[in-house]
Amino acid sequence: MPINMQQLILEDVVSRLEAIPIWGELVEEDNVLRLIDTDDQTLPDRFIVIQPGQTDEVERVGHGSVRERWTLTITPMTRVRAAASALREVRLAIKATLAGTNAGIKVSGLQQAAFLTETPMLADAGRRWSVQAMPLQVTYIQPLK
Repeated sequence: MPINMQQLILEDVVSRLEAIPIWGELVEEDNVLRLIDTDDQTLPDRFIVIQPGQTDEVERVGHGSVRERWTLTITPMTRVRAAASALREVRLAIKATLAGTNAGIKVSGLQQAAFLTETPMLADAGRRWSVQAMPLQVTYIQPLK
């Protein structure tokens, strides 16, 4: 069975984000829109969701591997009153935690990592959650054998 590069990358990113004070107490893979609409009182007031996104095949590298580009959106979520300030603070903490050309990800075969355009979304009337969507695009070689 080939190595699952996406799983290794996700595990590395999760472990790094868990080190961020307060926010890192809950880092999970999930659907952001589902969580925004939830009324789950057991969720902490601040946490981070990672939502896997699109995978593009960049090129075939011989018969044994393929270069892929995968986007995963790192989304800090909060229901605190000073949401804009809190989201700016955690945005910087995430950038510092995932610094460098490979975002500090220590997975062999990772070639590049970079954040794409970010989107802050403060809670509208009737909504509790404010979020900062931070797409991280990673390029790696996926072994097929």
